[in-house]
Amino acid sequence: MQTLRNLTDNNRTLAVFLVTFLILVAAPSLLITKVQSFFWLNFFHSKALDNFFTAYTFVGDGLFSLLLVAFFYFRNRVLAFRILLAFLISGVAAQVLKKILHAPRPMAALGSQAYPYFIDGVTHSGYSSFPSGHTTSAFALALVCCLHTRNFGVQLLLLFLACLVGYSRIYLGQHFLPDVFAGMLLGCVTAIIVYLFVQYPAWLRKERRIEGNVPA
Repeated sequence: MQTLRNLTDNNRTLAVFLVTFLILVAAPSLLITKVQSFFWLNFFHSKALDNFFTAYTFVGDGLFSLLLVAFFYFRNRVLAFRILLAFLISGVAAQVLKKILHAPRPMAALGSQAYPYFIDGVTHSGYSSFPSGHTTSAFALALVCCLHTRNFGVQLLLLFLACLVGYSRIYLGQHFLPDVFAGMLLGCVTAIIVYLFVQYPAWLRKERRIEGNVPA
């Protein structure tokens, strides 16, 4: 398959980096309790960071992905189509897992007495913690875009921005580290599957469009 050959030939560095990164995140997720890692990752809070992460976390919101679909529709419809599909598939998968696993969010698991940094009007309680839906969407979006460019610097930037979404979910008290790691993994797997197996729809072939790089 030509797409698979392109994936292995053009993105070896990205693949090595991504696997290494996921292993590094998996280690504390599996070896340290989620409560311990939650407190370690939330060692510092400030009003400025509260405001920043409250706003930035919406990069992982579905609306942001849909806005990018609309933007790339006029520049690279193949990329727009794959972003949309990756968002829909990963989003449905995340919601199904949330319903099945019914894991408590940090506020429900810890309570406000044990952790003083929950933000009124921002932090949610309840039992829909695993996996992190925002992180899932952010990594599905980032990796689909990464696979459409050979620029390793751009790839690193996209993954860093996705990581910030994941960290924002922990900082805001919405998720534990294992929730975020699962979101990373689910988003990446979805993006790779979409990139490998989604063929061009007929309405793309008519315009004789081919895969292009993400505009830098």
